[in-house]
Amino acid sequence: MSNWIDYDVDVLTSNPAEINQIAVRLNQPSLELINWVAQKFSQPVREVAEGLKELLEFKTVLNLGYLDNAVNKARRFSISFKNKYSGVVKSHLSEVSEAFPTAIFLVTYYDMQASYAGKWVERAGELVRQIHDDDQQAQAIDWALLDIFAPFRAEYEVGLEFGSLWRKWLADIAAAVQDLKGELPSASVPEERVDAR
Repeated sequence: MSNWIDYDVDVLTSNPAEINQIAVRLNQPSLELINWVAQKFSQPVREVAEGLKELLEFKTVLNLGYLDNAVNKARRFSISFKNKYSGVVKSHLSEVSEAFPTAIFLVTYYDMQASYAGKWVERAGELVRQIHDDDQQAQAIDWALLDIFAPFRAEYEVGLEFGSLWRKWLADIAAAVQDLKGELPSASVPEERVDAR
């Protein structure tokens, strides 16, 4: 049986023209990908091209930041597909990322039926960071899926070098976990907020 996987892909770019080009390219499989799939599965190129066009239908979900496409530089796209096509979709995303080497791809994936999820950061066709949560305690409820996108979003927003906040973010997450380990339930509720009824 093949489960459905959902991808949310947030793409951060430096200018509106680039994000609009990426929006178009996400829905256009490359000739290299078409030929690779055709050869791997011994299928006619024409049929594979048509099938990939149907499979790789990334939908624009929303603009991140500025709403108007004329000035927008960041956008969320989504796609759903059977998990047997994961390799093809990942290869396609890597090709698009490689074609736009300064854009940042923040990918969240989840399979609600199998109760797992994950995130990865990709830039210039290279996987930069990833995290996977396959120990969900309730179906489709993230358990230990940290927001590894936070430092990259912050860098993007304030114009810092890509990857420059990663170590600081890790140290801050470690400190937050230490605080949680030492926290007492009663100490976290201020007295004036306790209901005396």
